[in-house]
Amino acid sequence: MFRAALALAMTSCALTGCAARTPRPVVTVETVAQPTGWRAIASASDQQQIDALPATWARALAAVPRRAQAKLRAETKLVEPAAALELPAPPPGPYRCRLVRFGGRAGIATFAPDFCYVDGGEKGVSFTKQTGSNLPGGWLHLDTATRQVFLGSLRPAGASGAAAYGDDAAQDVAGVVERVSPFRWRLVLTRAGKGALLDVYELVPVPPEVPGATPAVPGEK
Repeated sequence: MFRAALALAMTSCALTGCAARTPRPVVTVETVAQPTGWRAIASASDQQQIDALPATWARALAAVPRRAQAKLRAETKLVEPAAALELPAPPPGPYRCRLVRFGGRAGIATFAPDFCYVDGGEKGVSFTKQTGSNLPGGWLHLDTATRQVFLGSLRPAGASGAAAYGDDAAQDVAGVVERVSPFRWRLVLTRAGKGALLDVYELVPVPPEVPGATPAVPGEK
């Protein structure tokens, strides 16, 4: 009986065709997450340097010699890596911006305040250093609850404006803006000068002038 069934099956295949069925290939398309926010704009190098800021802070602090430790401590929260508070966005207006540079041959160096300006509009929030020799300018981008990311470029002295970020990699500059205490922010740049590891700008709002107000006389209440 088995031989008869096998013969019947073979006869059926001969009449109808028993082609072997080949499985169809399954194509799997992997979805690659596209960067958003500031990461969609920043170069790979600047992203790496911003991500590496905690390690850079540690190296910069360790490089300050013992003789300069008192000067470093006098800057209080400005040079404390974990000092960032919530609400990091600086309000629009003029600021005194004082550079503190450390982690290099000089140990720590501080400079007289210059003037900076934070402006807001339809395009976003911009930061511009208006006076001094180093003139970074660019845009502030939302990041976390405790920091914003700065992407800009260095404006040559005497130039009316800075190049857009990404136009000239040699002039590009990046960093983060954080609030470290009431009415006190800092801009930490990943690109420091004079062989240092960190350039940190202290940003303090310039008090508005009140029309008709007279300066207080020392000793009077």
